[in-house]
Amino acid sequence: MLELVKEIYSPSKSYKVEINKRLKDGLLEINVYFWDSEWETWLQKSTDFTLTDNINSALEIAKEKLKVYSGEIIE
Repeated sequence: MLELVKEIYSPSKSYKVEINKRLKDGLLEINVYFWDSEWETWLQKSTDFTLTDNINSALEIAKEKLKVYSGEIIE
């Protein structure tokens, strides 16, 4: 099971990163999604996920992933 900790959106709102806490071990999982306007839903963009145990690290990793996938400047 996952518990949503934080969502970060790209400036265009076309991409988002979710930071989820895994309830079984407390690790934070980071995934990238993009908005599919044809299906009107979020689809997972990244084929892998990143794990960390620190929220500050998770936020930095999430912002970097969002920047890489969206090509936008993330503040």
